[in-house]
Amino acid sequence: MLKRLGLGLLKGLVIGGAIGAALQYGLQWTNAAGLLGFLVSMGAAGTAGVFAGKAPWKEGAWIEAALKGMVGVGLGALAYWGLSYIPFGVPFPGLEGTHAIAALPVVFAPAIAGVYGSLVELDNTGDEGDAKGKEKKGPKARVDASDDDDEAEVSAGKRGARARKKA
Repeated sequence: MLKRLGLGLLKGLVIGGAIGAALQYGLQWTNAAGLLGFLVSMGAAGTAGVFAGKAPWKEGAWIEAALKGMVGVGLGALAYWGLSYIPFGVPFPGLEGTHAIAALPVVFAPAIAGVYGSLVELDNTGDEGDAKGKEKKGPKARVDASDDDDEAEVSAGKRGARARKKA
């Protein structure tokens, strides 16, 4: 469980860090307050929801990944809304003065994506090993339903013939 928690936190930090660094250092958007902050946090949490947990390219996992991504979009917006009410500012290297945590994309995007990524990874049960073991046990026996109907018709036919002989 602790391994999954750490792996999800790492996945979320990498995804959120890449998104936040791309905005802050790549596009030079050092202040992502307001609507842009909501969009960044929604994108970071949604992306972390898709890639944390079961891999979306595995068979049948794309629905689960899409749902976790959609929930991540909503929870990312909720988390940013909560961060926007933190009253104190933090100094950040390369920027003058102090800035609110919710205004620095390289700070809040990894935090939000890391927390949500760890929650998604904890939700992943890891049943891949158990499913492989069950497949090796052998096929289950199937009962053909058509045989039962034929036997019922034969026994009903014999009863009808006996009733006619008695009469």
